[in-house]
Amino acid sequence: MGAAFIYRYTILDWLGQDGHALLSILAAAALALFPVVPYKAVIGLFGYVYGSLAGGAMCWLATTAAAALMFGGVKWLFPEKGRAYLSSIPALDKFTAAVQRHPFASVVAARLLPVIPQSAVNVYAAAAGLPFWSFILASGLGKIPGIALFAFLGGSAREHPAAAGIAAALYIAALLLFGILLKGGWHRSKGSA
Repeated sequence: MGAAFIYRYTILDWLGQDGHALLSILAAAALALFPVVPYKAVIGLFGYVYGSLAGGAMCWLATTAAAALMFGGVKWLFPEKGRAYLSSIPALDKFTAAVQRHPFASVVAARLLPVIPQSAVNVYAAAAGLPFWSFILASGLGKIPGIALFAFLGGSAREHPAAAGIAAALYIAALLLFGILLKGGWHRSKGSA
């Protein structure tokens, strides 16, 4: 982080050059796989350099690709280790069973909650045996509000602080709405079980 701060102007100049979009996406994917800086800062930086829409789209693509790589690596390269780890923690049995009954909603909820580490979601979902395409679709959907917010904040917070506040309020409202919808779905499934 210190080196990034020291060379921030050089990095911004490099990111802003034409033809570096693909390299920037690869760099963003690498930072999602190996999080050496908080990823929300990366999203804000991309929003600042490329604009809210383009920067957000680049980060969404990079994080979704990184999630697919990590999920696939755990699920297909280390399946025994993942299952052994989950079975070594008896308290996770009920939670894992609930996640397996509702894989799509569980992954979307985990992606929406800013306090859950994204790499932990990738590894847990793979170890729990969630279906790949359900995981990818839920991940892509669940990442949109957070990435949109931080890309917007990076792209326009200095010029439009009121709009940044409204965006933060909308993000919180989306989290609350999803929580209400998810809670209603969990109660219906418990009643039918």
